[in-house]
Amino acid sequence: MTTRAERRAERTRRPLLRSYRFWIPMGVVLLLLVIAIVGAIVGKHVYDRAMSAKGSLEKAVPLASQAADAVLDGDTEKAQQLSGQLAALTTDAREQTDDGVWKSVEWVPVAGPNLYAVRTAAAVTDDLVRDALTPATALSLDVLKPKDGAIDLAGITEMHTIVGQAQKSVDAAARDLATIDRDALISQVSGAIGKLTSAVDELQPMLGPASDILGVLPQALGADQPRHYLMMFQNNAESRGTGGNPAALVMIDVDKGRISIGQQASSSDFDNGRAEPITALNPETQALYGDKIGRWIMDSTLSPDFTETADIVRAWWAEQYGTPIDAVASFDPVALSYLLGATGPASVPNEQTEIKGRTINLLTEPLTLTAENATPFLLNEIYWKYPIPAQQDAVFAASARAVFDTVTSGKAEPKALLEALTRAVDEGRLMYQPANEDEAKLVGETELAGKLPSTNKNSTMLGAYVNDFTEGKLDYYMQLDLVAESTQCAAANDPSFSLSATLTNTLKPEQVADLPSYISPGRFFDKGRVATNLVLYGPVGATTAKVTVDGTELAAKTLPHLGRPAVLVPIYNNPGQKHTVTVEFAGDAGKYGPLDVRHTPMVRETHVEMDAAGCQ
Repeated sequence: MTTRAERRAERTRRPLLRSYRFWIPMGVVLLLLVIAIVGAIVGKHVYDRAMSAKGSLEKAVPLASQAADAVLDGDTEKAQQLSGQLAALTTDAREQTDDGVWKSVEWVPVAGPNLYAVRTAAAVTDDLVRDALTPATALSLDVLKPKDGAIDLAGITEMHTIVGQAQKSVDAAARDLATIDRDALISQVSGAIGKLTSAVDELQPMLGPASDILGVLPQALGADQPRHYLMMFQNNAESRGTGGNPAALVMIDVDKGRISIGQQASSSDFDNGRAEPITALNPETQALYGDKIGRWIMDSTLSPDFTETADIVRAWWAEQYGTPIDAVASFDPVALSYLLGATGPASVPNEQTEIKGRTINLLTEPLTLTAENATPFLLNEIYWKYPIPAQQDAVFAASARAVFDTVTSGKAEPKALLEALTRAVDEGRLMYQPANEDEAKLVGETELAGKLPSTNKNSTMLGAYVNDFTEGKLDYYMQLDLVAESTQCAAANDPSFSLSATLTNTLKPEQVADLPSYISPGRFFDKGRVATNLVLYGPVGATTAKVTVDGTELAAKTLPHLGRPAVLVPIYNNPGQKHTVTVEFAGDAGKYGPLDVRHTPMVRETHVEMDAAGCQ
């Protein structure tokens, strides 16, 4: 069984810059060590050249690793020095395998196809080093770092040029490798060529989108005209499908790379509880979640599909403020803590503000947000220290401005900042949905888009989404644990899928009496009791087979949503209590991508276990 913690540890070992390693083809040089085997087949001349090439490649391996580290660390001078040494070695390996005698025996049965394969692989490796790695050593990741509140648009354009060149190099490598007759290769060469081809195949789908995104980034940063981005801060202490109640909203204005905060608002600033939804709703969404998703902005995040949320929130903002929105983004305080880990602390100024007709100091004591205290303060402690909702909103707004100023000051190292943002995307805490259709296609169905996959091709996704209807902020104390199982490999003709979600109220009974009323008002439910609509989704095209709560079968209704079966089960947890909901889904015969689980990002880490019997 693979746990979410193990997958996250793997992502930590391979951060974003290593995953998108369009400039790091150094791993492929290892594949050419098999040329010594081929050389032994055809004679001393070729063997000597094979061994010489082998020696060059063995020297290249550590240099490749060092060059990668230098690029990631921003040491341009060292990266370029190592790249030069590396290129000399791969060029030598190429020349050794490009000899006239070598070519002249490529017609020989058995040996010939293998010699051609090795020569092609040597050329491909040298091309990748020369056309992808070497240009990339001129890159400075400081281009991504704001300076005096602005991002260098010219630097972004240069980065796009280098990525485009790398993309062409990888595409050419793929075409060259496709000319090799894999059926005629001995096992050692076939295996090596297979690994090289896999490496190139892995790079191709990364480079295209990366180049596309960098191509539109200058426009997105206001190169041609000002852009307006609406940032929602979802409060995970009151869970909703994509995170939580969108209690605070900030308009971020961008003009020619310069970033500033425009309008700020809280959820109470809108015409909530309206008779009709703010905009037309997806009938399936309304059937599952009710029309309140469009009548209260606090409920606009009920659906796990962030594209629906973005449309609804955009309509709310247009009605209230009229400002056109180029994209809607979402963040939460947990992701904010990751950001502060990269930027360092953010001091919140103790400015004066007007609350209920009185001018008072915003803060009762100095406040500095750090990676350690941001989550507990913003999701729990603030309600103890500032019981008046209007003052809470003011503190939230001031905190957002303080973190914004810290990020745009350029204090954070780009590598650390990207790793923090990558972790936030992986956990569903950072989502982005452009209004422009062409730009929306670039984020596609990725986790950044907050859009559930429309097929099972790349991943067979099961989903667990938590929607609180307690009225309060008790989800700060809720623990979600998930177990997913699949027979998609063991019984491909009749696969089944199951997802178990356990919700635990970690609040202790003795803690209930002292809870502030804003955390647990006790109006609709006993104080400390948490009411949750838990919604479990199956794979695309599946049907629901069975629903149980704590092992007892439940007659729950299945509704279609986003091409999937969805089951909503109300769960009530008293302090210290837990309940487990299990839904079994029946799938159609066919091919399924790797089993995956997505879920509402909670305050506490969600433990996920997956078991797809018979799958590699």
